[in-house]
Amino acid sequence: MSETGLLPSHLLALGFHRNPFPQTPDADCYFRTEKIAQSSLEAFHCLKAGKGFVLLTGEVGTGKSTFLRCMMDELHAADCAVSFVFNTFLQGRHLLLALNRDFGVATGADFAEDIELLNQYLIEQYAAGRCCVLVIDDAQNLDAESLELLRLLSNLETRQNKLLQIVLSGQPELLDLLDKRETRQLTSRIMQHIRLWSFDRSACARYVNFRISRAGTDGRISLSFWANLALHWYSKGNPRRIHSIMDRCLYGVAPGVQQEIGVSLIRAGAREGGVAPRSRFKRPLSALAVSVLFAGAFAWWLQLKPDFQANAVPRTAMTPQPSSISSRPKALVVSTADRAQITTSQVNVPAPADTIVMKCLKKFDAEFLYADISNGLDLLKRRTILKTLADKGLALAFLPSGLRLPEMTVDAGSEALCSDLGKAGSWVLWRPKYLPFELNRSTGTEKIRWLQAQLGANKLYGAELDGIFGPRTENALHQFQRWHGLAVDSRVDAWVLFLLDHEVGKINT
Repeated sequence: MSETGLLPSHLLALGFHRNPFPQTPDADCYFRTEKIAQSSLEAFHCLKAGKGFVLLTGEVGTGKSTFLRCMMDELHAADCAVSFVFNTFLQGRHLLLALNRDFGVATGADFAEDIELLNQYLIEQYAAGRCCVLVIDDAQNLDAESLELLRLLSNLETRQNKLLQIVLSGQPELLDLLDKRETRQLTSRIMQHIRLWSFDRSACARYVNFRISRAGTDGRISLSFWANLALHWYSKGNPRRIHSIMDRCLYGVAPGVQQEIGVSLIRAGAREGGVAPRSRFKRPLSALAVSVLFAGAFAWWLQLKPDFQANAVPRTAMTPQPSSISSRPKALVVSTADRAQITTSQVNVPAPADTIVMKCLKKFDAEFLYADISNGLDLLKRRTILKTLADKGLALAFLPSGLRLPEMTVDAGSEALCSDLGKAGSWVLWRPKYLPFELNRSTGTEKIRWLQAQLGANKLYGAELDGIFGPRTENALHQFQRWHGLAVDSRVDAWVLFLLDHEVGKINT
């Protein structure tokens, strides 16, 4: 059964095709900050290189389980054997038996034989060039016997590599456990420590926009400036708390063309979700105390207002993550200084013939696009327009919700691209080398070779540019999609094409 069939009616009415704020780890819509993306890539290379231990720590609700699921997806795609232990009530030999069972290793007569059978399996996999990884979640619950077992397992090695790579994930209490004298041998073998933190104000706003956009609303639902501040204050930037608040808020959003969530709805969502702090005051404050508090808060707000405005996410602008839009060449994007006013009504917006955007569209013989994109597109009309543009060799990409290209001027004779903002969201039109395509065995050799070259420029594909479809090319594409917070699939859509073809999508790490 599809996820759409399981969605509550209020989410379906809002236009979602998946739950934007589920209470379970959602690796398909993982939001990567630049630091998380870098840590993920380093952890993957550490495990593939056979260096041993990786440690992941973070407070409750900061996304450890989701991080692990994304990492395991990458390991599976790279043909690694992975054992995932999420029930740490299994201790000692029971933990070893669970590991062997995941790897398909038979149960021995005793503990020593279990270790020997596992060692034989790991040697066979190493000889076949395959990486074996043990992932343990909630590792702070492991007892001394289990930690000693992990130390023994880390002794299974060749002259240069560990046969079993181990990932330990847990709450900060795990650090206290590893800091004990009796576990110092195990701790000394940790090659990388990844820490997950709560979001700051800016990342919190980008995260909410990202989740809403990926769930299928095309930016029709957004948060006001003050609602973003209130959400961060109530949630403290903790992803699990954000989900709890926003899940309740969506019950109060009426279906429509465009809706904005305000502070009152965030406050109600925090209260109903059990996130709002209880009042510490038993009695009503005196009028004098209220006045003093109000004056102090107002003075504090005036002092920090520029910082708030720099980090908040207005409905029409947001810095993408992890790519830096500011690194984009200045000759690519058309200025929208003369942008027509966009209203919430369904009345057609006139298409002024003298706007810079309109002049740019004329160069592409796509003047008709101005009115359609400004008024909003339903699904059927969007398909028709994309087909018309494809016949002209043009690609139209809709940017993820809240993400905007910078407003820059191009030369009068330039035909690089056109970009603007309409009811359908921020969009960009250009003439790509290839139109959107599916990556599979039937894809043309030249398309695949071009894709390999673009992924190679992003340091994700290091093999020969052979134009042959295979796991290395597909895995590199998936890594590129994850880096930019996109759906992981085999479709090279218009936005992926744009990111691959322009400096804005370049991975610099």
